[in-house]
Amino acid sequence: MGSATLVSLEEYLNTSYEPDMDYVDGELVRRNVGTPKHSRLQLRVGAFFLQYEQSHQIAAFVEGRLSVHPATGRYRVPDVMVVKEPFKAGKVIVDVPLIIIEIKSPDDTLDDVLDRCLDYDKLGVRYVLVMDPDRKRAFTFEQGAFRLLTSSTITLELGQGQDIDLPVAELFAGLGED
Repeated sequence: MGSATLVSLEEYLNTSYEPDMDYVDGELVRRNVGTPKHSRLQLRVGAFFLQYEQSHQIAAFVEGRLSVHPATGRYRVPDVMVVKEPFKAGKVIVDVPLIIIEIKSPDDTLDDVLDRCLDYDKLGVRYVLVMDPDRKRAFTFEQGAFRLLTSSTITLELGQGQDIDLPVAELFAGLGED
């Protein structure tokens, strides 16, 4: 991932970084900057969830800070996250998201992605998805394991009959050809 810098939690929460950084056990951890495909997929996924905000009482965020374990000082910045309304407003999201989607950057290592997914899984996020815009593959992460999605859509069951069919193949198709 890159070098880490020690800072206080207060400094992290009151500082803007460009690009934003994760905060893991007292250290700033650089997030890999995406390519145009990464950026485009992130935009498409975030926009997809916007259409469900009112009907499904959710809120979608792109690159918002999330408290994954404040006692140990772990804050992550998921590419896309979806939380149930109402949620606690503040400098960071403290509610457990329903959905988190990480979009793999070319410089991300398996360990980078795994560490992030393990944090989300421990937090209790119902759906953790990893999308690779270069290979046009998507994975779910459940109970410490990745599973390749082989269908063109995945049904995200949010409860009370409010399912969302995420059109993974369609989102990738909108990126165009290499």
